[in-house]
Amino acid sequence: MREISLALPGRDRSYRILIDPGLRLRLPGLLDALRIRGRVFLVTDTRVGELYGEQSVSALKDAGYAPALLTVPRGERAKTWAVAQRLAKELLAQGADRSSPLIALGGGVVGDLTGFVASIFMRGLPFIQVPTTLLAMVDAAIGGKTAINLPEGKNLLGTFHQPRLVAIDPQFLQTLPAPQRRNGMAEVIKHGFIRAPDLLARLEKGTNRIFKDESELTAIIHRAAAIKAEVVAADEREGGLRRILNFGHTLGHGLEQASKFRLPHGEAVAWGMLAALDLSERLSGLPPQEAARGRQLIRSFGLAGPLTALDPRAVLSALALDKKRQADRVVFVLLQRLGEPVIRDDVPKSLIEQAVSETFGLPLI
Repeated sequence: MREISLALPGRDRSYRILIDPGLRLRLPGLLDALRIRGRVFLVTDTRVGELYGEQSVSALKDAGYAPALLTVPRGERAKTWAVAQRLAKELLAQGADRSSPLIALGGGVVGDLTGFVASIFMRGLPFIQVPTTLLAMVDAAIGGKTAINLPEGKNLLGTFHQPRLVAIDPQFLQTLPAPQRRNGMAEVIKHGFIRAPDLLARLEKGTNRIFKDESELTAIIHRAAAIKAEVVAADEREGGLRRILNFGHTLGHGLEQASKFRLPHGEAVAWGMLAALDLSERLSGLPPQEAARGRQLIRSFGLAGPLTALDPRAVLSALALDKKRQADRVVFVLLQRLGEPVIRDDVPKSLIEQAVSETFGLPLI
């Protein structure tokens, strides 16, 4: 078993990130180690519930737990105030109290929603992340960011609420559709861009072998998750270093918003990274050969497919509501070299528009 310790200041706030094939089947033992017994609440979406809900509930019952399974819709439509309220009411109806743990069994959406409800229900419940997508394993499940969306933008209502444990089982990815695997690879690549050229080199050795070799997949998840944990430990609430994790996300979130969340997160981030590489060449001195290497790696995983039927003005308008803005300036993470990010809030509007028009192929009329 691979283990990462995420050390945070304060009593009982540090936690373990465990990575091991088959770990989902050992969840009761992990709860025992946390001294959690009795009533537990599993939150999942309809698809993951079909695949793993009964298996998870049965394993917990066999170990003497009293699990309840709560199901939410699939995708970003679950990250709404209405669904959060419904989830809170179901917890009340089923007798949840301030000691009741919530277990997020799903991808980033389930983790965000579950963590958000856990942070506000009765002023805070313990929760555990059991991520089932690659994107969640290497990014969303780690670090304590929770959120729901508003019609005006993504993740505009949120809290910082750290999990008690993150239990990663790479075998979940056996049932993950190929497009969602690609989405997760966008975040793995991002971690390489901002912190670990060695990870980029490992990914460049071959895109096909990663999901066929369980040992290699586990090692890549461990490396990417360790980068996220390292950054969070140094800057829990995004006051400085943690902002580098937003590489590709500024314009990426704009694309998601403009598509009304039909564009998958990983695809949007991949396009956002392509724009960030272009801006990095122009503004922060990224050597052209390194930018080209980055573009090739993104394309080699089948990311950044054609963008169609998106309003470029809607992408730009979304930036005005970006929660990472500083006053009236849009904050971008750019690269000086691969693995060497820099925060910039002085990107000219003309270059942002050029990225939308030329990089995204969405000409402004």
